[in-house]
Amino acid sequence: MERVDEGRAPGTSRSGPDARSAGAPRRTVTLAPDPSSPAHARDLLRQVLAGAGRLECLDAAELACTELVTNAVLHAHTTIDVTVEVGDVVRVEVRDRNPTLPSRRHYDPHATTGRGLALVAALTDEHGVTDAGTAGKTMWFTVGVDHDHRTDDELTSVWDAAEWDADLPTRRQAPAPGPVRTREVQLLGLPSGLWLAARQHHDALLRELALYAAWHDELAVDVVATDRARSTLSGAVVAAVERRRRTQAAEPPDGTTQGPWENAPVDLTLDIPLEAGGDFAAMQDTLDAAEHLARTGHLLARPGLAEVVAVRDWACEQVVAQLAGVQPAAWPGADQERFTREVHPRQGDDLEAFDLLTVRCSSACVAAGDDSNRIVAVSEPLARLVGCAPEELVGRRIVVLVPPRFREAHVAGFTRHLSTGEVHVLGVPVTVPVLRADGSEVLCRLLIERSTATGGRSMYVASIEPVDEVAGASDRRAV
Repeated sequence: MERVDEGRAPGTSRSGPDARSAGAPRRTVTLAPDPSSPAHARDLLRQVLAGAGRLECLDAAELACTELVTNAVLHAHTTIDVTVEVGDVVRVEVRDRNPTLPSRRHYDPHATTGRGLALVAALTDEHGVTDAGTAGKTMWFTVGVDHDHRTDDELTSVWDAAEWDADLPTRRQAPAPGPVRTREVQLLGLPSGLWLAARQHHDALLRELALYAAWHDELAVDVVATDRARSTLSGAVVAAVERRRRTQAAEPPDGTTQGPWENAPVDLTLDIPLEAGGDFAAMQDTLDAAEHLARTGHLLARPGLAEVVAVRDWACEQVVAQLAGVQPAAWPGADQERFTREVHPRQGDDLEAFDLLTVRCSSACVAAGDDSNRIVAVSEPLARLVGCAPEELVGRRIVVLVPPRFREAHVAGFTRHLSTGEVHVLGVPVTVPVLRADGSEVLCRLLIERSTATGGRSMYVASIEPVDEVAGASDRRAV
């Protein structure tokens, strides 16, 4: 529903949160927390700017408004007021009824998510948050000042320094009135590191899916219910990891960013509202739809690794089942044969765009993998080291070379790398055990380098040398 304010905005300042031109008309539309809302907001923008003869501002305003409305759809879960005002500048306000303020995420340049608010900052003249309180918040921006003189470096600096500080402190949302019937749900042995990495993957999928759904009415998904369920689970895991961190005396090993508390399994006990089972079923359906779109190349986000999908399915199914009275069943772990074979690459992947022949013909122990965690080429020496023929390894997942006790940590780290661009082990030699076909292990020096194939696809080349051979080579050089 749209309401038109025939009055005039009272603002007297040309900058800051009250940057309104005296006498400028305002139009406001109230939208539901629905994937179609960004499209409706763009319709309002086009109508207002066309009527005011300011279509030169449309591109930047549309992109920035789409980001803010998408954020509100995904995370506020309330109705959204979008206001457009045209005066000396174009001012857009997006108000929701959720008091939680936006937070900046520090993702790597290769990440496919985490840049929405930085994009708004780079596109607009000014931006900010006002009216923050228990009743919600208003995010705003202005466009319309000529910035043709800004260099690429200046735009990049705006992007990198983007902050969204509120004029008022954050306040907690008042609890919903009336009693809520809940049931205790236990998630036993939940792999905390794997789930936290999966959460970052879910962030990327949901944002891409919301933007895709805004242009495709035929996609029936419930991103609001999905975000409610995801937030419930992820909030509990984060709290459990933080409690463990405070009580653990051990520090992370040198050169790592994770402590033992971040990878160990946790037993969670949650009080879930009885009517929330539909949210967790919606989470499965929505993320399944997003995974399909990612595999078919319709989203920028990559498909999830098999374990990431499995832990999400297990958690959602456990909640739904236990709300129905079924007894809890523990996470079965990542040491399953199916995980060494389940690969979901994106359609259109061009393996021939990468030089696999050099890997296959190498006289050293070398393997190449793609961004779906799949082995695409193996040298003969490496195949002999692990007791397989090269064709027995090609097409399988890299976890086939990882001892079972380390697989969840490996998948968590690789998922974080794909989702956020973290590169802690790339280009850094590490010593790790490598699993052989007979179940034995050999301690190796591992060095992974990333290459970019045609089309920008990431490929990974691993050099794997047994530690005793590395030590022997060093001794010979010393002599």
